[in-house]
Amino acid sequence: MAERTKGSVIFKYLSEDFIVEELGEDERSECKISSSTDVFNGAGVDFGKLDVLDRRLFLMCDLEKIDLDHFTAMSILCRALSLAPHQIGYAGTKDKKAWTCQRITLFNPDIAKVSAFRHQGIFLKNFKWVKHKLKIGDLLGNRFTVVLRDADTNALKILSRIKTNSEIPNLFGMQRFGSLRNDNVLIGKLILKRKFEDAVFAFLVGAGESENAIVREAKKRLIHEKDLNAARDFFPSKLHLECKILDYLSMHPGDWVGALKLIDEKVIALMCQSVQSQIFNEVLEYAIDEGLPLSNTTIPLIGSTGKFSPGRIGRLQERVFESHGLSLANLSVPQLPAASLKNSTRDAFFKVRLLEVETADDELFLPSKKVILKFMLDSGVYATTFLEYFFTLLTNHKANV
Repeated sequence: MAERTKGSVIFKYLSEDFIVEELGEDERSECKISSSTDVFNGAGVDFGKLDVLDRRLFLMCDLEKIDLDHFTAMSILCRALSLAPHQIGYAGTKDKKAWTCQRITLFNPDIAKVSAFRHQGIFLKNFKWVKHKLKIGDLLGNRFTVVLRDADTNALKILSRIKTNSEIPNLFGMQRFGSLRNDNVLIGKLILKRKFEDAVFAFLVGAGESENAIVREAKKRLIHEKDLNAARDFFPSKLHLECKILDYLSMHPGDWVGALKLIDEKVIALMCQSVQSQIFNEVLEYAIDEGLPLSNTTIPLIGSTGKFSPGRIGRLQERVFESHGLSLANLSVPQLPAASLKNSTRDAFFKVRLLEVETADDELFLPSKKVILKFMLDSGVYATTFLEYFFTLLTNHKANV
């Protein structure tokens, strides 16, 4: 669904209006999208010059996807290639309403199944054998091409300001919190608080806007009846993981930790990390509101062996933890090792790199103009954060005109 911002530009009218191309270890190892979305019309796999018999443990390729969230794409690949989730490596997750290209690795894949893979939202290309699995963070950053439609001169004025000197608060973007269902923080907090039964139930009934009426009705029924045994009879079979959890609980009643372990460890980790990210965002926003000097500084993401920072930042951290009903003791979950949080730091601000701004006639909203943004962001920085910052400036500018 297209988004009309408060600044009156249209964002993501088409999936092709938001293009993400992953950069590997350097800018020369960029994953590039194809010249046309025709590749999603059932195009077959072309191994090119790959010697399929000269095998190594991992097969690396570029994955293009369109209008699919990251974990749905991974689930589709797992089922089609008979791989477990941990056997697919990737350096980062990508947006749903977008056309993206990134590298993945497949552990010891069945070449016949890879060759036979077809999907109208996923295209695999540029295969080569490698020795190591890709891991989160194994990338320099991402290159973006973003089209803003039905724009006016105010948008160009704000972008010119950003291009020259703006430092932007380095908030985690919305996809960190669950672009499909937006419930990562909810479930993550339940896990960190050891409320495992509630976490399982929240996972089973969480529904995204794109889910069909049958799925939404089944989840509403479970919310109302709260009968997990009966739910197995009316949950749609397409909900593979949810049905697997219900089957497990029918055989192992009350084993909520065991049920959570059926979820990919990366997903469990991301849910709990989203709580850490939410805390970071709130601390940073409070610090900015108070005018604390944050340029060229980092703010800790507190993990299981961490502690509150000294000074005012630490007091803000304590305040945010308390508001979420959390303490430092919640950051380690012995029952679910994947949920335990690690210490790290994050820059308080970032700058957009290599920003280019072009204008053209908007063929979909004549006689308006469209603005085409091309820019690069370092690993871990969110394009949605930059765009939300831009939209806020645009709204404020128009309000003051």
